Amino acid sequence: MDADVAVIGLGTIGSMTCWNLSKKGVSVLGFEQFGIGHDRSAHGGGSRRFVVASSSMNHTAFSKESHQLYRELEEDTGQQLLSSGGTLTIGDPNTDRMKNVIKCVEAYNIPHEILDKDETKRRFPMHDLFDGEIAVFDKLGGVLRPEQIVVTAVNRSRQLGAKVYTYTKVTGIEPDANGVTIHTDNEQTFRVGKVIISAGPWANEVYPDIKNIFEVHRIIMTWFVPKDTAQFTEDKFPNFSRVSGDRHIIGTPIIDGRLVRVSGAHAMKVLNNANEFDKNVDVQDILEVRESLKHLMPGINPDPVSTIPFMDGYTTDQLPLVGATKKSKNILLMCGFSGSGFSQGSAMANIAGKLAAGEKVSHSIDHLSPKRFDL
Repeated sequence: MDADVAVIGLGTIGSMTCWNLSKKGVSVLGFEQFGIGHDRSAHGGGSRRFVVASSSMNHTAFSKESHQLYRELEEDTGQQLLSSGGTLTIGDPNTDRMKNVIKCVEAYNIPHEILDKDETKRRFPMHDLFDGEIAVFDKLGGVLRPEQIVVTAVNRSRQLGAKVYTYTKVTGIEPDANGVTIHTDNEQTFRVGKVIISAGPWANEVYPDIKNIFEVHRIIMTWFVPKDTAQFTEDKFPNFSRVSGDRHIIGTPIIDGRLVRVSGAHAMKVLNNANEFDKNVDVQDILEVRESLKHLMPGINPDPVSTIPFMDGYTTDQLPLVGATKKSKNILLMCGFSGSGFSQGSAMANIAGKLAAGEKVSHSIDHLSPKRFDL
């Protein structure tokens, strides 16, 4: 055996999985077809919202654990990876979305505040709520540095003994009763006990059996010049998600002194596969968020100064694939996180490590099993 476990894809989930396994003393091979922290996948863009107060009970449980594990990675490496500015979820309190967010923060004892229109305006002046809307302020939320997390986790994994192969594409995996044989595009062959597939939007290429229930989404992120940069620092403008009528926007504060990121939650396109990915952005791709800003955030100049597309892997039910396949107990899927990879990422990496080691998982994950799709 070349290693106990191979991790294919070292992005959001794979990088944290490598670190999680390596710190336990498990021998690990990591494979990444591009460079570490590359700009094609869901971890690009410089900032990501970290949300604990979700409208899903399961998401909240995973995110609460992820908060602790990201802090552990910070302690292990001396890097600052997650801010502490909190998260705002804004909307009509009579909707299922907002009712579920409140249920989650109460059920999991998440430190939070529920703010009315006037209090939100006083605390966070750039958010001008409509009559009747509220904001739930999740105090565990913050802003993640996605590329830095990926690079930091992989570098620490190497220090702990993991062998990492960059610019190396896995072209085939052959499971049997005793392990898995891996083939790469440079004609190398490796033998490991188990394989964890965390290849993001390329997961259906690494494991074609999931093609019928897996989608590749092209997601547009947009950055804007605020009219007063002092109003968009994290203490006044924490990361947020707002649904007002048929408009849904998400965003993060200024983190590098210049631009604020706000994107339309529906600014995505389904691709046939990751090879169709196009970095060019059409005017039509930005009109939705531009119109939303004009109505919801007059403190931001509505024409974006930077637009960058990325990709993410989605399942048809928008729940991730987590666990072993019917084909082989030695192939573990950790993919299809459908836009929630970073908030759940470190908890999912911990689950991957336990599954690979045959340890008991504390969370309920049966509903995430690939077997729900007969895989």
